[in-house]
Parts: sequence; structure tokens; C-alpha cells
Amino acid sequence: MLNSKMRSLREKNNLSINQLARITDISPATLSRIERGILNPSWHTADKIAAALGVPLEEIFPQFANRKSPLPKVAQR
Repeated sequence: MLNSKMRSLREKNNLSINQLARITDISPATLSRIERGILNPSWHTADKIAAALGVPLEEIFPQFANRKSPLPKVAQR
């Protein structure tokens, strides 16, 4: 299944595959395969992509809807 949500968010953020790869430390080839629906990302990979695109994990990858990010939350002031 094509992950058009991931692609549209990437494009909305004016990011190329290569730029997203640098931000997430995930290879451009892997990101491309995820976008084209050829590869299902691990939870950790999906979490890195969602964080880089600034959206909740389940918005792009609904299969991880019940998982929470291990990344610490920024304290509210």
C-alpha cells in the first residue's frame, strides 16, 4: 500500500527524500521503499519519520496507534 500520507507530509514540509534521510538517519532508498509501500518500517523507524515530519506516529502509520514514543517530552512552561 502506497504511503501517500508520508509523501504528502514530506512534500508539505518542502523536504526531499535526501533531506528527510539526513534528518532521520534513514537511507533514502529505505524511505523511498516505505513511501512506495514496498517496505513496512519498524516501530523505531516509523517513530523517527513521524517525529521528523512533526506529526503523531499513528497519523502516518496507523498500525502503531497503540505504541507510545520513547522520546522524552519537552517540559511545558
